[in-house]
Amino acid sequence: MDYALYLNGVYESVLEEIRAAQQKRPDMICYLQPYSSDPIVKLAADKPSSTSPITIFISITTALSIVSYRANIVGWENKNDISKSRLDYLNKHIARHQSDETEIYMTTGDGKPCVNLISVSKLEKLPTPIPVSGFIKISDNSPLKIRTTSGGWSYVKPLPDWVGTITQSAITEDLEAEYQSAVNNSLNLSAAERAKRLENAPKLPKSVQTIARGFIRNQDVAAAVLLRANGKCERCDRDAPFIRASNSTPYLEVHHKVMLSENGEDTVENAIALCPNCHRELHFGIK
Repeated sequence: MDYALYLNGVYESVLEEIRAAQQKRPDMICYLQPYSSDPIVKLAADKPSSTSPITIFISITTALSIVSYRANIVGWENKNDISKSRLDYLNKHIARHQSDETEIYMTTGDGKPCVNLISVSKLEKLPTPIPVSGFIKISDNSPLKIRTTSGGWSYVKPLPDWVGTITQSAITEDLEAEYQSAVNNSLNLSAAERAKRLENAPKLPKSVQTIARGFIRNQDVAAAVLLRANGKCERCDRDAPFIRASNSTPYLEVHHKVMLSENGEDTVENAIALCPNCHRELHFGIK
């Protein structure tokens, strides 16, 4: 699927009941009942299944600024369309495995209709919660805003499965600086010392979840600069080293003369199209 669902503010006791039940029986399907009389349109239009699930990210009522749980949506039903036999089955399931919910309720506490029934599998509590502002809405590509009250949902861009599962984190710039420092130290070792360390080193690197500051750059600035360069590096005047596979255009990289991280403007005047070699030299070469 090209989207995931963010659900805002669920009672943690409800989620923990589901998690406990699914830990005992990993194949068990459990149910979420968002307070709303509006159907979740995308789920209704293209119903998920166990073979075509949709990821759901969930914040809890006591921590609306972070996503603490994740699961697979494997089904959606409009409660108004549920048959009596199906409702009896669901209520038996609720009584046995999700007693905190009491029943499949058709209205909210203030009498408003409640229509969405979401079937979920593989609910997990994330070792490292994800900030809500780290999610991007598919409607306008803007970051999610933190809500002050529970309720509602948003369609968001999916995240890689590893996000939220790695307990160790680092600042991206610090990680790179530490690595470069360690490389410099290794260069000063004798060949024998380095060989001994390599012999005892793990074959696979440790994973960390990095935190980085990024910028939402103006695509029109990049396009204008690339068209101005017309396939030639604007520093060394050589042709672009190869053609992009994605759109068959000369491969050049847009560089800001005064970097955005140093309050440089994202303008055509402050940008230049460079070959990869010149670009790396400007960042890492001798000034």
